[in-house]
Amino acid sequence: MNKSIENLYFYYRNIDVDFRKSDFFVHSHDYFEIYMFHKGECKYLINDHVIQLHENDIIVMNGSALHGPTPTEGKPYERTVIEFSPEWMRSIIHQLNVPEILTPFDQLGNILLRDIEPQKFEEIQSLLQKLYLKQLNLKNSAKQSIENRMLKGETTTLLIELLFIIYDLSKSKLTSTPIGNTSKMKHVNKIITWIDYHYHQNLTLDEIAEQLHISKYYMSRIFKDVTGVTVMQYMMQRRLLRAKYLLEMHPEKSILDIALESGFESASHFSRKFRKHYQITPTEYRNRDDNDQHTLINHFF
Repeated sequence: MNKSIENLYFYYRNIDVDFRKSDFFVHSHDYFEIYMFHKGECKYLINDHVIQLHENDIIVMNGSALHGPTPTEGKPYERTVIEFSPEWMRSIIHQLNVPEILTPFDQLGNILLRDIEPQKFEEIQSLLQKLYLKQLNLKNSAKQSIENRMLKGETTTLLIELLFIIYDLSKSKLTSTPIGNTSKMKHVNKIITWIDYHYHQNLTLDEIAEQLHISKYYMSRIFKDVTGVTVMQYMMQRRLLRAKYLLEMHPEKSILDIALESGFESASHFSRKFRKHYQITPTEYRNRDDNDQHTLINHFF
């Protein structure tokens, strides 16, 4: 992926209706994240803290903590997620001389913003809507055009406005959710980080445990206790997510290439697992019309 488009991921009011709990799993990453819960019934795990989400809750995370949602099956689950590169944002705010606006991510780590005053909440909603519209326009603009550069600049400005609001809210209206540092959580974080780097390899539980210098039985038990899925289920989910990304972003790659790159032993093995999980074949997923997709905007720049 081109470095110039790796800095911002934006999912606006994404709605899942027909899903299984296995579609969602805990994870960690190097990006800062703003998660806004709109509707549904969902618990959110941040390390060893479980939060029962309320409508319009906002979670601000530095990304390194183990985190993920557990929506209630059978109820529509709607949320907005923004992830952005800390290094990219620091270079921008350095020029503005306002490094403090990243304090909620750097020093507080993970915070829950709840019962935000209506006027401030409307400002946030308005910014998210504007970001969504800019992203739609970006999708249709030529990558090297002046319009594209202007849209990127406008999107960055809107994100900075949002960060100013979050900084202001973090000083008064927040519930702190500190990063857990228990021995169990450290082990699970270590397992997930290792899998995120090695999921494309053909590995057994014994091999994973040996690499991590941990008992296979202990590893299996604590991983299921914390994440709700087994180690091998998580590895399969990582492979499927990677394959899904490659299907969307790399139309030049063959199904076999995508299968092997994602850690599957063959194209048929990949297709079978993909269809079982998503109820659609990889080829059908790649060829689907835009109108068939969820109202998900996933742009990078």
